[in-house]
Amino acid sequence: MVQTSNTPTTLATLLKKRVAAVRPRLDKPSFHVAPEKGWVNDPNGPLFYKGYYHMFYQHVEQGCTWSFGLVWGHSVSRDLVHWEVLPHAIIPSPGGLDSDGAFSGCAALDDEGVPIIMYTGVRLRSNDSCGPLPPTECDLQLPFIESQLTARPVDPNDPKLTYWTKTEYPFLSLPPPNMGLGGWRDPYIIGRPGQDGQDHWSIVIGSGVKDSGGTILVYTSPELTPLDGWHLHGELCHGRDNGSETGFVWECPLLCRPGLVPDSLRLLPGFDQREVLASSSPSPEPSSSNLPAPHFFCISPDACTNPSYYYLGAYDPTAKEFDLASSIGPFRLDLGDVVYAPNTLDDALNNRTLLWGWAQEKRTKVDAYDYAGCLTHPRVLLLKPPSADTPCSTAAGPAQGWSLHQAPIPELEALRDQKHSWRLSEDLPMGVDRIIIDGGARLPVPVVEGPFLELELVFQRDAASASPASQEEAVGASPRCSASGLLLHSFSGAEGSAALLYHWDTGVLEVVFEASDPHTHAFSLCAPNARRVGGKLLRPPALGDALQLRVFLDSSLLEVFTDGGEVLTARVYRGVPQTSSLHPFQAGNGQGSQCAAGLDIISVDGPTQLLHAAAYEVQPAYGSGITEEEEAGAVEPLRLRLAGSSMDEQVAVTGA
Repeated sequence: MVQTSNTPTTLATLLKKRVAAVRPRLDKPSFHVAPEKGWVNDPNGPLFYKGYYHMFYQHVEQGCTWSFGLVWGHSVSRDLVHWEVLPHAIIPSPGGLDSDGAFSGCAALDDEGVPIIMYTGVRLRSNDSCGPLPPTECDLQLPFIESQLTARPVDPNDPKLTYWTKTEYPFLSLPPPNMGLGGWRDPYIIGRPGQDGQDHWSIVIGSGVKDSGGTILVYTSPELTPLDGWHLHGELCHGRDNGSETGFVWECPLLCRPGLVPDSLRLLPGFDQREVLASSSPSPEPSSSNLPAPHFFCISPDACTNPSYYYLGAYDPTAKEFDLASSIGPFRLDLGDVVYAPNTLDDALNNRTLLWGWAQEKRTKVDAYDYAGCLTHPRVLLLKPPSADTPCSTAAGPAQGWSLHQAPIPELEALRDQKHSWRLSEDLPMGVDRIIIDGGARLPVPVVEGPFLELELVFQRDAASASPASQEEAVGASPRCSASGLLLHSFSGAEGSAALLYHWDTGVLEVVFEASDPHTHAFSLCAPNARRVGGKLLRPPALGDALQLRVFLDSSLLEVFTDGGEVLTARVYRGVPQTSSLHPFQAGNGQGSQCAAGLDIISVDGPTQLLHAAAYEVQPAYGSGITEEEEAGAVEPLRLRLAGSSMDEQVAVTGA
């Protein structure tokens, strides 16, 4: 039981901590993985162990800009949507090989089932306490020196892996000599004993040849953490002589083979797709070809100002080579401008591959905040085989006709607040299954309020708009719908407004920012010099078909999934809702809300058919904090606060 005397933590203090823990700040994302404050970048080492999902991430505790001294933050979850922050897993050791920061890496269970973290430690050349410089042939002449290090849990019986200890020696101390490399970091496991008939472990490390192009180095070892067992095998693939196109250093390499898209996959849980399929083009039959599924290979080139790219192609586990020449790609992993340095988890429990990325900030007033960055929602990576009418042969490349499909995990539905939700179907008269939004009209999204929302949208170009343009040039013809989407109003004026648009003629999905009319200062899609983020869909809806979108709006973070398996992630800084009475899970006062969502469903030029719309307020991912008692004892996690639960249920605690 909780002791209320002779301890520094009283019940009143615990209550105060709990109430504060369930009140997300309105100016920062609340249902994505991130610590309370500080800088966050790369997701690292996702792991499932003894009933818990573990997520590590690069973290600068103080301030909201990147700096040396990065630690590995650590959060745990039982269901991938409700998270708890734990103590830092890795902290730089003064005078050690990671004295100036713990860069990215991975995590895995060794042959005995013990979790192991593999990461790149860095020390500055100017740090005199960090030992001698590398020999000339292995010195990359960077401002920092990179070493490959490991850590293991203090207590492997602790399912939350609360505390970690470092191995005193690096598993790789120096990069290969005389290769002229421009970097050597971010280990990632691509093979283990028993996989693909192998009897050893295999990892890749991101690198690049200076002034030439990126490369990925492969190392092998009979054990995961031997004293001296890792040896350079060769290159997985490279982009030498092509650095200006694909980058000069390939950071955070990934290689895996996702599963196939199941027939049961649905993007929108609240929508009966049969209504759309009845009037849409039939889905092409999958090919009966026996060609093996390709591998997914992903790189993050040079710097976070660039997008992450992926390829689909053949990987030979014996030669440990990815056939870049015959692969398809590179494709942008995300159509937005904020996702970089992704990492993956082989979620064997659910037979799926999950991917997280770093969602950067894009704001300009950096010093006005005490946080920066978070992780994207976990995405299920899937492969879609070529259709029966797609020519497939080894001569065309083993990945010809295949495509990558990214989908939100179904567990995210658990964060929906069903008591504060809206469905278009419930507002329509009996027998009516859709509405038409005329060009220039707006349909405000009702009922839901605040900055933490999820939406389901299904658009279809009106039948008249879907006809060829030449037929509409007749006198008196109605204008064609050029785009459908969502208008996001600023909570503090026109400056923070934006529009999410799908352009039917070009197949472009984009977010339009900074579109202020110079005369009225109101948001306008016709405003000159508007900033646009997005791109052409690889798999747009066919002529006359509908487009399904699932939209997550977590304060400034906008994530948009399409039914074609593509994603657009961006930042939209709408400001903070001007209200003092938000819902209990938003502000903790239980008085309801007077703050609207500030969202309009729109059609540009001509009419759009809205076949389905639903909106939900979303509860925070961090439902409770971890107390000092729990941190010391690593006990079972606190029960999460649920809407409508009693105060006793919200603060129930057990202790040693």
